[in-house]
Amino acid sequence: MCATCIYRSDSSLSLKKLETDVADSHMKGYFKGYRICHHSKKVCCRGFWDKHKDDFTAGQLAQRLDVVQFVDVDTLKERK
Repeated sequence: MCATCIYRSDSSLSLKKLETDVADSHMKGYFKGYRICHHSKKVCCRGFWDKHKDDFTAGQLAQRLDVVQFVDVDTLKERK
């Protein structure tokens, strides 16, 4: 989780409001997608992953297929 992650306990942002953007309107407590990392825009937010990896289809599938990869977003920026 990055130093400015919205899922950090010291974040002043409203997670409930932010999670509404990706919430599944048909299944309470589940998500139709995931929050993307505000640093890379290419990967799932680590804070979202840690909290909700079992609550969205792609997270469940990635775990079952053993294809989850954790990346350093700073390294991704350097590759551009």
